[in-house]
Amino acid sequence: MSIDVKSLILNNVAEPLEEFVITMDDLEKFISEKEKIVAYCGYEPSGPIHLGYFPTIQKAIDLLKVGKVKILLADYHAYLNDKGPVELIQDLAINYWIPIFKALGVNAEYVLGSEFQLSSDYVHDLFTLARFVSTKRAIRAVRIILRNTKSISVAASIYPIMQVLDIIYLGVNLAFGGTDQRKIHALVRDIIGGEIRSLLRREMRTPVCIHLPMVLGLKKGEKMSSSKPDTHIAVHDKPETIIRKVQKAYCPPTTTDPSENPIFSILRFVIFPHTSSLKIDRPEKYGGPVTYNDLDKLERDFLKRKIHPLDLKNAVAEWIIRRLEPVRNLLEKDPEILRPVYNLQKWNFEKGYISKASWEALRSSYRQWLENI
Repeated sequence: MSIDVKSLILNNVAEPLEEFVITMDDLEKFISEKEKIVAYCGYEPSGPIHLGYFPTIQKAIDLLKVGKVKILLADYHAYLNDKGPVELIQDLAINYWIPIFKALGVNAEYVLGSEFQLSSDYVHDLFTLARFVSTKRAIRAVRIILRNTKSISVAASIYPIMQVLDIIYLGVNLAFGGTDQRKIHALVRDIIGGEIRSLLRREMRTPVCIHLPMVLGLKKGEKMSSSKPDTHIAVHDKPETIIRKVQKAYCPPTTTDPSENPIFSILRFVIFPHTSSLKIDRPEKYGGPVTYNDLDKLERDFLKRKIHPLDLKNAVAEWIIRRLEPVRNLLEKDPEILRPVYNLQKWNFEKGYISKASWEALRSSYRQWLENI
């Protein structure tokens, strides 16, 4: 059975496509020429992997069906963004992120940023680009992902320039990430398409860039944050924790808008793009079990009060529990995989980046797996 490459690439891409595919014309050309796909997504390995990463995780799994995928674990980017000491970040990247991603099915090529970002050619090109990118544009490109937006350091200006060079040095033709990466990818395209390219030491290609939706945090008005356990579902959360978190999640009965309702954000951006059906168990007096093969139908029934929020939440929780089973199996064999993420979050708590209440909740979740913490 042949794969529709365009549909696979565009599945779950944020809308409107004209804004979150850079560009549709280049994508059409890319597909028509049957160029071998070499895709990339970069992550700051700075905390626990949670449900918010799943749109890009699943996109990586999809793209592996039709090409090559490189996962950049951007240790120096995390360091520049004040996420921790570089040694703790690297330990986390190698000994936690890679095994967890593999357990989730991402059998990609993993590259640590520091493996090539300290080379003389890379540093030379970094200095060259720094001459041509204004501080204003650099900061504008990364402001949404900066840890500290009140006192912005010079490091914030270096960050997006390095992302431009990462795409060049990794030799990719398709970049994907969350919608928070759009301005950085626009900067990439402008630089690679201009005269600066002749001054750099590495040949480059202009990548197609696609952007996946951001999943809402579980609490009203909050994004999923690694440092706030009540906003996210971590891959190491036990089934009973997942059920509790999902049941407590904000789910107003008056809207299914994924930008307002966290449960429908999970349904639209995590579950239904990669699932053909969802079974909801209901008491017989309310109609009994029902299976939905179409999210639009589920949304209509929810708004008509045919589906109770708690029944829907229980179905979502059960789906997440099944999806995370490979991670639980891995951790049951080797719980020490969690030690690096515990160590880095402990550092963040001691530096004041994580509140005492959040740290106690995080520590409690790690205590279920680790001894002596």
